[in-house]
Amino acid sequence: MTIPVPPMPAPLPVTASAARPVTGRRRTAALGAVALVAVAAAACGTAAGASPATARPSCGSGHPRITVEASGQASATPDLLTIDIGVAVTDPTATAALADANARAGTLTTSLQSSGVTPADIQSTDFTIDPTTAPDGTITGYQVSNTLIVTLHDLVHAGQAIDTAAASVGNAIRINGLSFSVSNTGNVDGEARADAVQTAAAHARAMTSAAHEALGAICSINDTTSSPSGYFGAGEPQASDGAAAVPLEAGTQQSTAEVTVVYAIGSD
Repeated sequence: MTIPVPPMPAPLPVTASAARPVTGRRRTAALGAVALVAVAAAACGTAAGASPATARPSCGSGHPRITVEASGQASATPDLLTIDIGVAVTDPTATAALADANARAGTLTTSLQSSGVTPADIQSTDFTIDPTTAPDGTITGYQVSNTLIVTLHDLVHAGQAIDTAAASVGNAIRINGLSFSVSNTGNVDGEARADAVQTAAAHARAMTSAAHEALGAICSINDTTSSPSGYFGAGEPQASDGAAAVPLEAGTQQSTAEVTVVYAIGSD
């Protein structure tokens, strides 16, 4: 006896919509979704374990700070010599004393200019006429003085210039003092300020390290220098043109600066 086998059903037709490939727009959307999932997973991982780098302490309101005061120094070789020089004469009459002083002052000025000093570097600063008296008060004559401030730029020949000027007027010469200086003080003063700031930074690092604190940003820097520089030290002779030349030592000029620096600090 034969049992009939029913025929197999025909396969369902595949429609165009079911067989449509994934387009570029759908692929982009899918990748975007994956990226969002990855970002979310990374955020969860950070929250769960990894910690971001500790931020540097800032100068915001309420943040702890440290104030450091420091000084710095720098030196330079002077390149200018200023001389307080002049003449003084005494004669029986004021007229004679005045004429004598005028002639000698002219000779002094001419001698300085012959040594290379320009007229712009010669300035009259004082002129006096005073009577001279005997013990009983009687006027015996008159003294006239004429004082100049002279700036010398050639320090190598400055001693010779002074000696020549003094010889030109003999015993009437008067030298009341001299001083060396640096023509461009901006450079040496700037170096002193930089040294002060670097010293302040070193002090701040040492203190915060000892206190186990982190040194943060600079909140403020103030230049607290109270007085101009003006220290002169020993140096090498700058003039030695001849046996009669006045020996001079320019030394060095030292500039000092003081600063106050405020830093932010935080837990180390």
